[in-house]
Amino acid sequence: MKKIIFIEGLPTVGKTYLVNEIRKKNLQNVYVVDELINPDIKNAFIDSEDKFLKNDEMKVNKYNDGIIIIDRGPISTLVYNQVLHLIDNNYDASSVENWFKQFLDIYKSDNTYNYYLNNPGIYNPSLNDEKNPFGSVENLKLTHEITIFNLNKYAKNYRVFNYDKTNMEELLNEIIS
Repeated sequence: MKKIIFIEGLPTVGKTYLVNEIRKKNLQNVYVVDELINPDIKNAFIDSEDKFLKNDEMKVNKYNDGIIIIDRGPISTLVYNQVLHLIDNNYDASSVENWFKQFLDIYKSDNTYNYYLNNPGIYNPSLNDEKNPFGSVENLKLTHEITIFNLNKYAKNYRVFNYDKTNMEELLNEIIS
């Protein structure tokens, strides 16, 4: 049986830290998929949206059985592009919105779970760029709101988990059980 667990959240909330801690436990039948698995993205000088879309497809399809924990899923890519459209009306997010439709059955599955890690009131931009969804406090607030909206709209099973790394064991136990 395949059980997919998406770990979502704003930059610097601790998604990758959590995923790495799960990896260290070396649990049987538990597989971890990193945020970036496509080597073209890791080595790209110029980011292309197509590479990120392909990366998400590869993440979802990497394993066919077991508990699969994925650091950021397609919903993150959808949200990023929707926020980018709101920041810059000239940017058209419709192609990514259409691309996302291929994942609707996965998000509605009884065997898919979404954990949105939230550190309430803490917004740490990962860069300083008003034109980037992660580039300002206001953009992060918008990204947060749209993520919650999309989880409500698309995900059958999701939980917003207030997370500050001190409660990591509680979250790990819930994810793995």
